[in-house]
Amino acid sequence: MAYFICRVEKGGDVMENRTDAARKRKESGRRAEDAVLSLFLAKGYSLLARNYCVHNAGELDLILSRGMCIYIVEVKCRSERNSFGGAAAAITGQKKLKMIRTARVFLQRREWQQYDVRFLAGCVTHREGIIIGIEILPM
Repeated sequence: MAYFICRVEKGGDVMENRTDAARKRKESGRRAEDAVLSLFLAKGYSLLARNYCVHNAGELDLILSRGMCIYIVEVKCRSERNSFGGAAAAITGQKKLKMIRTARVFLQRREWQQYDVRFLAGCVTHREGIIIGIEILPM
């Protein structure tokens, strides 16, 4: 049995099926990750892991390397109409702490503590599902 929530306007028209909205957000996020990854690969970076998860620690969207440096990239996608600070503002202090904990586990499991690590934000802006801008910012 599928469970979903919908909003009904006066007159009984269904405005939004939450499962559809969640699916669209997930697809939008996946496209944003693909776009950011393509940008890094085109610049000579190597992909080490994607959507790396550690139970009770967190998830890292992209883990890349170039030379003796490892880059941890958090990808955020926002509509150009978003008036809440955009994609970069969505990366909170709590999210940064989770990323650090998860990165430590990733590095320790591979005995890569000697590498320099940099945390970046891949901020993607879209208009009606079409990517119109990508910014890579230090965190």
